[in-house]
Amino acid sequence: MAKRTSMFRSMFDAVFHKPIMQAVDGYFQTFTAYAPRFATWSGGIYEAELTRSIIERNADHASKLKPEVSGTAQRLATRSLEWQPNPWMTTPQFLHRISTMLDVCDTCLIVPILDGSTETITGYYPVLPGQCEAYDVSGTLWLKLSFPGGDATMLEWSRVGVLTRHQFRSDLFGDGTNVLNPTLELMHAQNEAEKTAIEQGAAIRFIGKMSQNRNPEDLEKARKEFNKQLGSANAGGIAVYDNKYNDVKQITPQSYTVDAAQMERIEKAAYRFFGSCEDIVMNKADEETYNSFYEGRTEVFAVQLGYVLTCMTFTPNEIAYGNSIMFSANRLEFASNQTKLNVVTSLYDRGIMTGNQGADVFQLPHYEGGDRHVIRGEYIDLDLISEHTSEQAAKAAEVNANVAAIDGKKKDGDDDASQAE
Repeated sequence: MAKRTSMFRSMFDAVFHKPIMQAVDGYFQTFTAYAPRFATWSGGIYEAELTRSIIERNADHASKLKPEVSGTAQRLATRSLEWQPNPWMTTPQFLHRISTMLDVCDTCLIVPILDGSTETITGYYPVLPGQCEAYDVSGTLWLKLSFPGGDATMLEWSRVGVLTRHQFRSDLFGDGTNVLNPTLELMHAQNEAEKTAIEQGAAIRFIGKMSQNRNPEDLEKARKEFNKQLGSANAGGIAVYDNKYNDVKQITPQSYTVDAAQMERIEKAAYRFFGSCEDIVMNKADEETYNSFYEGRTEVFAVQLGYVLTCMTFTPNEIAYGNSIMFSANRLEFASNQTKLNVVTSLYDRGIMTGNQGADVFQLPHYEGGDRHVIRGEYIDLDLISEHTSEQAAKAAEVNANVAAIDGKKKDGDDDASQAE
């Protein structure tokens, strides 16, 4: 069978099809004097064990977000978000990578994948250029993306999704994660100190005083002879010396390491920077801790991503007609069973939640007819309460009058019977 020819020579061609370069009129003028460029630099932030653990756990929770699409415009693009935004990533992987890039670089760029023959958006891809620069092209803001492999392309700002953190000095991009460098240096110093302490603690060191003055060659020879006793061949572990030495003392290694209180301050600095905590990283968070983490970190990420994808996908006119992309999460999955029961019961009885939505909370399968909204019969529209009350009062009065009339007739009949007797 003939070998199938690939349509694209690289992932760059698959995403951009070809490097589209435009004549530029210089750098795009921003309000600040800060250079309108962004360079990818992790500074070791993703190489440290603690910070990588925090970033990874943030991304894990972000990857569970669910896209919520409103409107019918750009169906190819929005449909791709449900399962596979691009040929190389599922939706959870897509969200995971965006969250990771945002935490590491303070800026994340998302580019649209276009149909080869039209300008229709068919998907999305988070790119990690070595450098991104803002240029003025006939009065319009364009971004030049340069990649480590040597490829480069230019895209209109309106077609690129830009997520940022710590945005202050730059009008376009995040300020970077350099502020965490002192914490990273302390963490590295602590690791090196622990490593040195282990290496020194495994070695036996002595200092000896010779009984008489000797030349440097004799001192070196004596030192080597004594060191032979400290090797692995000395099964008994006992070192002996003769009268060449007046005294031999063992040196106790003393290596400085950060104490527990200082290490806790270092770790808290990393947690503060990323908006996390130890319970989240160690998967020990309870209901209240997770809700705080969701509202302080995951929900903020979801809101920003939804607005970014909405603006890069739809035209202002389409947005005005209700087309949007947002992300949500079922936080009740992390609640206790009692909380789940209380919430589902209350919302289901009031017609806010369907039966299938309640099943999702308990991770149960959907059932036939579970998409209907139901409501308890004793509830009534507040605007109609007076009308229904007066109507019910009138009916009650009529019933009472009928009952009184029947009772009166019965009484009259009983009196007539008594007189006849």
